Amino acid sequence: MIKKISRKLFLEKYPNFPVVNYYRNKYFYPEVYDSYILMVEAKSTIGLCKNTSIELSALLKLVGFGEMMFLGDTTSPWLLKEHYYKPVKEALAYLGEHKLSKSFNGALCVDEVDLPEFLKHVFWLVRCNGVVFMPHFTNKDFSAMIYICQYGNIHFSTLNKVTDDLFNEVIANTKLIFFDGKKCASYKVPHRVATRT
Repeated sequence: MIKKISRKLFLEKYPNFPVVNYYRNKYFYPEVYDSYILMVEAKSTIGLCKNTSIELSALLKLVGFGEMMFLGDTTSPWLLKEHYYKPVKEALAYLGEHKLSKSFNGALCVDEVDLPEFLKHVFWLVRCNGVVFMPHFTNKDFSAMIYICQYGNIHFSTLNKVTDDLFNEVIANTKLIFFDGKKCASYKVPHRVATRT
């Protein structure tokens, strides 16, 4: 099941969620305990999408996260753009089937059952600029902050030691591997990896 929450109510409950205001040149990301970039092996982009959604869903289950909450870091609506690339059209149609209006810019709460399918669509929306924001997501306890970048890598930030210890304990039970580079591409991209100082 996918539930909608207004942006205002969501940010009142989670005031430390990442937000960007490009007009005022402001960006906020919560203080993190540690940050990781994770990836999966795949022979094609379709395989990368599938493997990323399966392994990330498995990881979230292993760390005990159930329902995950997604919100864009700007006030732009989820369905702002039209797109003609088939996977993105399917992703936008998927959101439309869950009764998102053209103006909805709030949070989407996705249960554990729907999460793998939802993550596939988020993958394509981010990879092909189907949304004009970065959809970050967290669990109900706000103990991790996650996003999938345009290269299909998972940026996973733990927000406390307990979650970090659990993450490091269970990660070997997935097919996710740690990305060994500092950037997800060889050229400079807008990149929001929070690091512990």
